Amino acid sequence: MRKVYAIILSVFVMSNLYSQKVPERSDMRTGNKLYNENKYTDAETAYRRGLQKNPESKNAKYNLANSIYRQERYEDAAKLYKELAQTKIDSTQPPQTYHNLGNAMLKQAIQDKETQGQHVAANQEQLKESIEAYKKALKLNPYDMETKSNLAYAQKLLAKNGGGGGGNDNQQQQNQDQDKDKNQDENQNQDKQNQDNQEKQAQEMSKQDIERMLDAIRAHEEKTKEKVDKEKAASAKKTIPEKNW
Repeated sequence: MRKVYAIILSVFVMSNLYSQKVPERSDMRTGNKLYNENKYTDAETAYRRGLQKNPESKNAKYNLANSIYRQERYEDAAKLYKELAQTKIDSTQPPQTYHNLGNAMLKQAIQDKETQGQHVAANQEQLKESIEAYKKALKLNPYDMETKSNLAYAQKLLAKNGGGGGGNDNQQQQNQDQDKDKNQDENQNQDKQNQDNQEKQAQEMSKQDIERMLDAIRAHEEKTKEKVDKEKAASAKKTIPEKNW
């Protein structure tokens, strides 16, 4: 099963429980029935009719966003959720609105990644918006485990793609560290090369010194031998008697 299904995609329609007659009531009921039958395109049409009759109907707009979301048009759904998040609907609706907004932004990020290719990181800005939406939902309902699970997933995905608000900074720092390590390696190699050259020079100097010493010893030996030979010759000359002619 692909990771994308780790996201809990719970979106629910709101029923109209009006105590007074409203113009979009019939369209809302029709839309809810179609939505529950998984006929999201037809449900969208019904909700839009209701909004035409009553543009101020937040319930119709919320259910319209859900039907669009179910059709995987996450960007369009997110726009409607954002509009709804600006105003208070009722005591229970805001957390679910933020939760669904987080879902829409998260799914949009993943959808963009899959469309562009697996080598392309999910859009970080969308992931950040998703995380913020989940956090707002949890402020209103801290015990919502679905929102907590989705928040953790979005944060993990953002971290994996080098996010956290500083993806470029992190990459830049990483490049700087790599350059630093490269320079250190080059310096170490240069130092080693210099050391090898010094040792080589020292060895060459030692060889030269040894040769000079050997030459001096050989020269001394030659002089000594020459001296000894002269002395022997002189001594032999003295001991040979002269001939009597």
